[in-house]
Amino acid sequence: MPFWFLNDDVTDEEIIRQLTDFNAHGVNGVVLHPRIGVPESIQYLSDKFMHFMKVAVENAARLDMKVILYDEAMYPSGSAHGLVVASNPKFASQAIILADNTDEGKLICKTESGKYIMQVESKGKIRGIHFGEDDGQPNAPLASDLLNQESVNKFIELTHERYYAEVKKYFGNTVIGFFTDEPSSLGRGARRGCFPWTWGFEDVITSLGGKLSDLEGLYTGENNETIEIYKKALFDRENDIYYKSLSTWCENHGIALMGHPHKGDDIECEKYFHVPGQDIVLRWIAPEKGGLSGGNESAQGKCSADAARVMGRRRNSNECYGACCKDNIPWNFNGGDLKWYTDWLGVRGVNFFIPHAFYYSVTERRKDERPPDVGPNNIWWKHFDTIATYIKRISCLMTDSKNATKVVVPCKNRELSIDEVAPLYENQVEFNYVPESFITEENVSGGVLTIGENSYEYAYCDKNGVLPTLKQAKDISEIPERTVYLDKPFKDLRATHIIKDGVDVFFFTNEGEEEISAKAKIDAAGQLVAMDFWKGTVKEISCKTVGDKTEFNLNLKRRESIAILVDEEKEAKEFSEEAKVYVNPAFTLVSDDEENFVKSYEAKITVEETENVYLKVTGEEMAECFVNTNFCGFSLWNEHEFYLTPLLKKGENTIMIKMTGSAVNRFTDHRFEYGLM
Repeated sequence: MPFWFLNDDVTDEEIIRQLTDFNAHGVNGVVLHPRIGVPESIQYLSDKFMHFMKVAVENAARLDMKVILYDEAMYPSGSAHGLVVASNPKFASQAIILADNTDEGKLICKTESGKYIMQVESKGKIRGIHFGEDDGQPNAPLASDLLNQESVNKFIELTHERYYAEVKKYFGNTVIGFFTDEPSSLGRGARRGCFPWTWGFEDVITSLGGKLSDLEGLYTGENNETIEIYKKALFDRENDIYYKSLSTWCENHGIALMGHPHKGDDIECEKYFHVPGQDIVLRWIAPEKGGLSGGNESAQGKCSADAARVMGRRRNSNECYGACCKDNIPWNFNGGDLKWYTDWLGVRGVNFFIPHAFYYSVTERRKDERPPDVGPNNIWWKHFDTIATYIKRISCLMTDSKNATKVVVPCKNRELSIDEVAPLYENQVEFNYVPESFITEENVSGGVLTIGENSYEYAYCDKNGVLPTLKQAKDISEIPERTVYLDKPFKDLRATHIIKDGVDVFFFTNEGEEEISAKAKIDAAGQLVAMDFWKGTVKEISCKTVGDKTEFNLNLKRRESIAILVDEEKEAKEFSEEAKVYVNPAFTLVSDDEENFVKSYEAKITVEETENVYLKVTGEEMAECFVNTNFCGFSLWNEHEFYLTPLLKKGENTIMIKMTGSAVNRFTDHRFEYGLM
């Protein structure tokens, strides 16, 4: 269900046309996301604005599609496009600063160094929906105080109640959730050197035993007991005031609180989300960097998935692909990237994908606002049903299933360090992050931690010693079990063992740039069935029983994934798999559509035997293959491979390859080469 950037002078007719088009391409739901580019004639939450939201919801219902409502006019959430502060200036985001005098703001205390801690407005803003309201621009709306219950109540009144009044009959059926987007206590672009605060927060700090003057350590970098009290009180306040209020409202109205918190390793506050979520954006993590190279943001796929597992949530989401452009070139996000990010999330357990984004309009400046459009304005849109189906298959596997692991990594909020758990990923050891607050004496017994459906025997990186009775593993060698056992190491192989409907399924992805080819064993007995979610193929593969394990050949090319299902009702059997027969014709360029960046090539092949015939070609970017004018398939990354057999005839055949160049060529001044190589 993608972000649908409603970013122009929308009309009923175009809303209906685009929704119908989405549905026809396998996209059966949307997040209604007001975005920069909306004309000022359509004021946020006005009758005119709500008319279009209602048209979208009503027509989604007609098409049997689902809708997630977005709770802000851009982001971060909580300010209702500045309307919260407009209703009461005291609702503006608050902060404390260290000052030489008391000229500005409210005095909190004088410090021992003779300076003053003053409460002031943070001057934080949000990104608005009209031109002139972006970061650093004068009309950017003021951020509100998310630590103030009255302010949050006003936000809910202005936003949630407004939507409910208009489309309440669709709540719980067509409308399934409200999306809150990286709420920030300070807002964006807050004044330098300030820290979050709210009215009366000094009383909270002192009631917890804090000494207000010791807050000077926030500015000097000297930690002390009061700063620890402040951090915990701030965290608790944000949860109790903001997240809990939204969660309760959604629950009372039959929908889910969705979206994501501010940081990629915010895990504790996920307990308030009915669908825990995160967002993989801005190429923090990227194929060329490696899947574990994004600092704590590299934890986010597991963060939301494990939060759902620990907290008993059925789904977990990710706002994915947003502005993940390579080399800082807008729109430089290719089909291979799309597949890589999808696999990166899926193998970690994400089961609800929210692509960022589908653009209502790409006219003028709109095409430059956090590109790319990964849907209707990209080169693969005509084939998007294949992409959508692939995502659905992964989501299905990861929903109502259990990941089979005995390893727990105790963690604290914003301390999901990726470096410590990298050996687990690289050695194919399944694990779950579990917040320390969810570990109690009641769920530890006989050297086993039991949470939900999972039972853990090994504690890895138990830095605070919260699981002393479990087997302590400080090194990967102290954990004998693997999701898959390989005859040689492959650090870029990601693996997860899922039990769904009582069936063991092993999902493997290649997170690297080189092919993976290994003798592999899994802890399961039976005939193995390979399911290629991308190609839609299912076939038994050659395998044999070795002791209590099943052995098979695991081969994954660049950008490939495979699900291996264990059919326990059949014995493993070895057999010779039919070899592929590749043709290698000489292609000739027959047309070059420079306006649409499409080159077409033709070749003739003569075959006497049509069984198991394949074609490989190398070229940029999207390849489409036709055999005797019939569509044979498409490919989004090198090396492009096509199965020709179903369309071949004995004798002479005409093969056409169409190569479509990157969307970079269409929407920027850059020019990327395209065509066969």
